[in-house]
Amino acid sequence: MKNSRLFEILYLLVEKRAVTAGELARRLEVSERTIYRDIDALSAAGIPVFTQKGQGGGIRLMSQFVLDKALLSQAQQDEILFALQAILATGGEAEGETLARLTALFRREGGDWLKVDFTDWGSGTAERESFALIKKAILSRRPLSFTYYSAAGERSRRTVEPAQLVFKSGCWYLSAFCRTRQDWRVFRLARMEGLTLEEDLCLPRRPPERLENPQPGEEQGVELHLRFAPSAAWRVRDYFHPRQIVQDPDGHLLVRCAFPGDQWLLSFLLSFGGQLEVLSPVCWRGILAGEAKKLLAVYETGQTLSGLKAYPDGRDGAEVPVHDKEAFTMEERKFCQCCGMPLDKPEDVGAEADGSPSGDYCRYCYQNGAFTDPDAAMEDMIALNLKFNKENGYPMGTQEEAEQMMRNWFPTLKRWKKS
Repeated sequence: MKNSRLFEILYLLVEKRAVTAGELARRLEVSERTIYRDIDALSAAGIPVFTQKGQGGGIRLMSQFVLDKALLSQAQQDEILFALQAILATGGEAEGETLARLTALFRREGGDWLKVDFTDWGSGTAERESFALIKKAILSRRPLSFTYYSAAGERSRRTVEPAQLVFKSGCWYLSAFCRTRQDWRVFRLARMEGLTLEEDLCLPRRPPERLENPQPGEEQGVELHLRFAPSAAWRVRDYFHPRQIVQDPDGHLLVRCAFPGDQWLLSFLLSFGGQLEVLSPVCWRGILAGEAKKLLAVYETGQTLSGLKAYPDGRDGAEVPVHDKEAFTMEERKFCQCCGMPLDKPEDVGAEADGSPSGDYCRYCYQNGAFTDPDAAMEDMIALNLKFNKENGYPMGTQEEAEQMMRNWFPTLKRWKKS
């Protein structure tokens, strides 16, 4: 207890430079006599502490004590503070307190110049809480149980011995020994749900030196040569490193890159639609052409993925009203130009200021000629749709597929279309 009090006194002296014995006694809930004994103990330990009488006096440290004792250069202090700022991105509260103390210890200002946030746009507190729980499990060597969804959407309950948090290719992964599979596995944090910290302890295990692909059997790399339309430039420059991009005279962007040849790559390439041409390898041109034919089969022939005819009767296992019993296509169907909700029923349509139906928005987004949430962002609408998709059994596909579809579609809606 005394050692803890001595450190607290030292910290307060570093932070405030001058403190009276009375202030310290009240802060630490001891007598002033105890404070003076503690000051004597600090002095005996070689801490250059002294008392100064009179107005503005008190207990003080010699001005150069901190830097002399830290034995760290200014650049080294900056590196430590920078590292702690980055660690704060994992949601740790203790690091925030440590950062505040070291900032005072080093007598530095402007410690809030950097903010690191590894979470996706639109993600909420749940993701940060999960991250903090995983970190706690690793540091305390306790097992974790959770529900996991594979890339194919398969659901399973796992209990693992967590070893390492890894940030790779823009995503957070957990490297852990899976008790269910009795082997090392890599889990993507975005696919983990219902995390529970178990009470027993884990034996220390050394994680594999190489992070294995989270989808075994799909590690074959593909060297790609891609051509992007000028209209896709903002996405291309967001995703690829400038050294990978060459702009040709007509404004097209040429990219050379390598990815695992898996389902994710197919989805990624398709997400660019007509803005992308695969120059090589030739086999991937055939793969994309095959997927395009499947799309045409769905949208031109009216054949749905379930094999049932969606058109002209408009039914695919759910009630979808048809106007005048005529052919009903996606082009004719209306959607809210804010949240994407189908406007199939008159009662779902929003209202203008004069009470007339809105031609563009649903009643949840638009009433009395104004948006019900004027401060909403496109990311909020995407998060809302992802929540609906999850709660209703993934009617729009896996969360990754649904999110990709919405990120391509929402910028075309009236409210979010860039002027």
